[in-house]
Amino acid sequence: MIAALAATPLMGQDARQIADSLSVPEVLAGAKQLPMPSAPGAKVEILGADYEQIIDQKGGIAPVISDTPVNVSFKVTKDGKEAISKDYEIVLKAPVAVQGNAKPRVIPEILQWEGGQGKYTLGDTVTVACADKELALTFAADLEDILGRKVKLVAAGSKADISFGEDKGSSIGKEGYRLAVSPEGIRISAASPTGQYWGTRTLLQILRQNGGSIPCGTAVDFPRYQVRGFMLDVARTPYPLSYIKDVIRTMSWYKMNDLHLVINNNYIFHEHYVDKGRDPFKESYSAFRLESEMKGKDGTPLTASDLFYTKKEFVDLINYARSRGVNIVPEFDTPGHALSFTRLRPDLIYKGPMNHEKRRCEMLDAANPETMELVGKVFDEYLQKNPKLGQPVFAGCDVVHVGADEFYGDKEDYRHFADSILKHALKRGYTPRIWGSLSTKPGKTPVVSKGVQMNLWNTGWMHAWEAVNLGYDVINTNDGALYVVPYANYYRMDKNHKGLYNNWIPNRIGNETLPSGHPQLIGAAFAIWNDMTDISHSGYAPYDIWNIVSGSMDVLGQKMWGKAKAPDSFEQHRELVASIGNAPRTNPLYKWKNPEPFSVTPGKLPQQLNQPALGPNYHLTMEVELAAAPEGKEQVLLSAPEGELLAVMKDGTIGFRRDDTLEFSFGTKLPVGKKVKIELIGEPENTRLLIDGKPEGTMTLKSFRNPDENFAPRTKGVRSTFVLPLQTLAPSFNGKVFSFSVKPS
Repeated sequence: MIAALAATPLMGQDARQIADSLSVPEVLAGAKQLPMPSAPGAKVEILGADYEQIIDQKGGIAPVISDTPVNVSFKVTKDGKEAISKDYEIVLKAPVAVQGNAKPRVIPEILQWEGGQGKYTLGDTVTVACADKELALTFAADLEDILGRKVKLVAAGSKADISFGEDKGSSIGKEGYRLAVSPEGIRISAASPTGQYWGTRTLLQILRQNGGSIPCGTAVDFPRYQVRGFMLDVARTPYPLSYIKDVIRTMSWYKMNDLHLVINNNYIFHEHYVDKGRDPFKESYSAFRLESEMKGKDGTPLTASDLFYTKKEFVDLINYARSRGVNIVPEFDTPGHALSFTRLRPDLIYKGPMNHEKRRCEMLDAANPETMELVGKVFDEYLQKNPKLGQPVFAGCDVVHVGADEFYGDKEDYRHFADSILKHALKRGYTPRIWGSLSTKPGKTPVVSKGVQMNLWNTGWMHAWEAVNLGYDVINTNDGALYVVPYANYYRMDKNHKGLYNNWIPNRIGNETLPSGHPQLIGAAFAIWNDMTDISHSGYAPYDIWNIVSGSMDVLGQKMWGKAKAPDSFEQHRELVASIGNAPRTNPLYKWKNPEPFSVTPGKLPQQLNQPALGPNYHLTMEVELAAAPEGKEQVLLSAPEGELLAVMKDGTIGFRRDDTLEFSFGTKLPVGKKVKIELIGEPENTRLLIDGKPEGTMTLKSFRNPDENFAPRTKGVRSTFVLPLQTLAPSFNGKVFSFSVKPS
């Protein structure tokens, strides 16, 4: 770091006053070194810059190709006392102002642009030269999807429409890229494949808006923050892998790079069982979503029974994400929210005094060495080499999350456990991340901070400045600003996207503000928590919250990658979202490109339809005759990876099963030996059945119970979205199908 010592007026000011009133000298165009502010009798050092790629901690300035604002903060020392300054905006000016093409509009905004003249237009066949085979194949498939044109891969270094190169000598960082467009072609260069991949996202967004042409000019672009994250609670509501891949592709579309998956958790409102005289240890919903060898003495498995990811599937998912610039951060949450663990070892339920006594069943005994032994053993199943895979399951994860939020027991017990589990992850060679809780759990037991990341999720549980002063790298995940609990009456960030876009800044955490370039502020993340599970679950599908997911990403992707000031109004931003469309090769709402009706005359059953699944809104009509319905045997009318329409469920009723494993019954049976017309009307959150033109049955969520219905399957307030599976007709139907048609509406 560099420092300035000076003797000027205002000698009476203390460090805090000086830090708040520094005067930063003007930076001339082309300057290579930041001129330091002067302060009487004080030492002034650079603390950090939000774009450290442009102004480093020694004050060195990298060249810019267009005027670029950078926020810089300083540390002031005087009379043995230190103070951290506010942000000071410094506009770095390009040496020469160039008049040319306007900067293309993308999300997030390009940081620097030098406009050229004219444009480059791609032909019917697009040639691509890229040395990285995986990147080349991914980009080619995305480009074909965006433009509907043939893409031909040619040897690296060959003349091509689009070529890729290395840019290792510049200051753009490992995620930065240069996009240069001239009348001769398009070139993306970067220091890493990740940077090259981000360049392709910018290029694809421009091409989609311009029908295959791109204005000539040069873009230099890199992120403002290292961690641009999204946390998804996959534990309390099941999410199929196909959905998570759509999440990954959409994150990368907006250059978000950190997907935090909560692998285990449970229904947290156990008092709703206790107050009804029931035992939440036995009844509350919990899930651990990974394949595990761990079992309790009574045979209770750690792995969830409804939906889980095999170790091989999770390795593949990690690699899939990494090839698209996204790092997966898996979380095992202990010692609280650990009902999956306490069911393995009931003897390790916390025994000390605690708040929320009715929630004791999910609290591991943080004071017991056997608890750390159990949790460490579970972590090691994924952190250490797996003989079958030839690598650790989490080998592709640089960061693992150790949970440790909302433990209601003794503060020293908590601190000892947190320190132990963090050190365990560090010992295994991973960077651990933890939910900040030490402000609520002050004590004498030290908790390691070096090399540890901390989510600042609640200002009561962890103060931002305290975390920084303790040495943690921090991530703004403030619950008041960045949490969503779908269908709850609290934590509804999704209802404030405009406010976030206009007012939210990554360095404001609750009522505390850090300098935007503080070296320990590494980024931010929003979170979707599925608190409304178990007896609070209404049946909502991952489909139902897609607009929450994507609608948060387009806003926060801009705010975490892009400049402090948003480039457009919120309304203009959302118009741009519509123009650039969904990420390539994603169709999260299952819309047909051709919205024409589809019909077939059924022949020999089962019959392959091989149609893409269809999301709401739709109208399905079938004429069928059920020959027999043996008790307890399911019969399937339609199937695909997205789910099944069942003519006969195990209880004899007609219903459906989705790819998130949730089951719904219409509460009525098909007649045996009678030809009937079935109509299925699919709407968001509401799927209706008509038999011979009349509404039939009562929609029932079979997967979860309702305490207001004496803990029977829920029939009140059911959200019954069903994506229509159209791969196979009647794969296991004992009867005849006379006609079949489906109409998007």
